[in-house]
Amino acid sequence: MLIAQISDSHFLVPPGRLAGRFETAAAFERLMGSLANLAVRPDLILFSGDLGELATREEYFAIGQGLRRLEVPVLAVPGNHDLREPMWSELGDMLGRTEDGFLCVSDDRFPMAVIGLDTLVEGEPHGELCRSRLAWLEAQLEKARGMPALLFMHHPPLQTGLEAMDRIGLRSGAAELERFIRAHGGVQAILCGHMHRAIQGQLGGVPVRVAPSVSHQIAFDIRDGEPYRFSDEPPQFMMHLWQPGSGFVSHVVPVNG
Repeated sequence: MLIAQISDSHFLVPPGRLAGRFETAAAFERLMGSLANLAVRPDLILFSGDLGELATREEYFAIGQGLRRLEVPVLAVPGNHDLREPMWSELGDMLGRTEDGFLCVSDDRFPMAVIGLDTLVEGEPHGELCRSRLAWLEAQLEKARGMPALLFMHHPPLQTGLEAMDRIGLRSGAAELERFIRAHGGVQAILCGHMHRAIQGQLGGVPVRVAPSVSHQIAFDIRDGEPYRFSDEPPQFMMHLWQPGSGFVSHVVPVNG
């Protein structure tokens, strides 16, 4: 199974520029071209949050138009720059929704269960997995007992060393998540975004892959007290190859153009 993971597009309707500098709509169009021209077509696209910058319906409508042209199944979860209601109104076919209104998604069309977690705290940059979302996840993993599973979410459930970003990381739920992963025994990987860098770690013995941004990156700087800064590294996405018995092999791919 081949999975394209895209993250952190921060789409702004033209002529908007992020930080007065990044033309994120143009970057998104280049991304769509790169995905359309891949030599091997992915079986699934996962969007791990921060789709829009201002979270307007116009942003999500444009994103949906681009993604649907690819004619590849897409699953998405919100990031801290997203809002649930406009995202649901324009991208509902790519999302799931719990009884409590969280945009968590579970899909059983593939050789492994694909489960997306909504870590959004609306109005705040940090993320959390509250009791309701954790209960939903526990139920989905129980349904997937005995089969491989893949989790994806926006905020990584680990500390990366990028202090300014870690302060707005996942503030609650990581310990429970690790416990559920160990109990299930078949989780293959956790795919995340938020950090605007390619980062690898692990939780409960399971690989954590953090995707870079498809628009703009954050500089590598693990000194104490340093604020985050944008870097001039190119837009990138990830391609994950999963094979039964072999696990995940992950590649970082630059956006062409």
